[in-house]
Amino acid sequence: MRELRHPWQLLYRIYRHVRPVLEREFAAWYRRAQTIPDPELRKQALSSMETKKFHCEGGSVYAAQVVPHVEVVVPLIVAYQTISDYLDNLCDRSTSLDPEDFRQLHLSMQDALTPGAPLQDYYRFHKEKDDGGFLADLVLTSQRHARQLPGYSKIMPRVLELSRLYSDLQVYKHIAPDQREKQLLAWWDGHKERHRDLYWQEFAAVTGSTIGIFALFCLATEPHVPDEEIEAVTAAYFPWVCGLHILLDYLIDLEEDRLGGDLNFVSYYASEQEATERMRYFIQQAKASVDHLPNPAFHRMIVDGLVAFYLADRKVNRSQPHIYTIARELLKQAKGFTSVLFYVNSLLVRR
Repeated sequence: MRELRHPWQLLYRIYRHVRPVLEREFAAWYRRAQTIPDPELRKQALSSMETKKFHCEGGSVYAAQVVPHVEVVVPLIVAYQTISDYLDNLCDRSTSLDPEDFRQLHLSMQDALTPGAPLQDYYRFHKEKDDGGFLADLVLTSQRHARQLPGYSKIMPRVLELSRLYSDLQVYKHIAPDQREKQLLAWWDGHKERHRDLYWQEFAAVTGSTIGIFALFCLATEPHVPDEEIEAVTAAYFPWVCGLHILLDYLIDLEEDRLGGDLNFVSYYASEQEATERMRYFIQQAKASVDHLPNPAFHRMIVDGLVAFYLADRKVNRSQPHIYTIARELLKQAKGFTSVLFYVNSLLVRR
């Protein structure tokens, strides 16, 4: 498969090869969610899929690098991301604020990445329990496809590490509001020595992205992936590309979260100027770090695509000047034909 170098080439592969598999897999899981016996679990599963499909769409873009393997990589990404979005809804909308409940639910994400791992009672501490096997089937599907990746054993330690950090964040961000910041800061204390160039809220944001895992899935389509490539991809995505991803997500939700009283990591910046400078720094670091990866042109397009995709959201408009001002400055960092093309495509997709 020729290396991806041009945005038109990427869009062609997405719409010609990736999108059909994505739509098939997503539709099958949506039909499966409709059969969940418990009405609350069914409601949250369907809601997560209806409002967060773009997470699966964005994640599946990575499979455009490895078109011969789309029948393995895309179903794996869709199943794993569906677990992530479903559990996010369960924890976010839950009447429970029990960290033990959230921790138990998220064990499914590590089991999904561990072929042969036995299923556990993920709803052990959850009020609603009868999902008709929906979560278990997502775990087993992820395991089955991960097992089919020739180099999966090489990347498995890294994807599990990223998955555990993601689960930690989901536990701490969904507990009682008066405990969230305290727990997040205590968690950060255990990691800050390794990430001296990050603020605590930026580290939390970094852990909230799954795209580093998806980038590693694609490396594992090769049976003898070099260790240095695994480390290079991990270092580029964690923290820079993953951090950019989630900070952009929080930026467009800034006003919505303020009104709803929800946790938003962009709100912890001291000013619009600081938010702009730090997010511009993430763009610069992401672009510099992906230059050292296999297929660097693809990963540069991912960085530009993230900026274009999120800042094309309808929430970015002049009626919310603080968001609009930051977004306008960030778009200048992702200038050029590639960004314009992705921005127009993102307008069509998101609006």
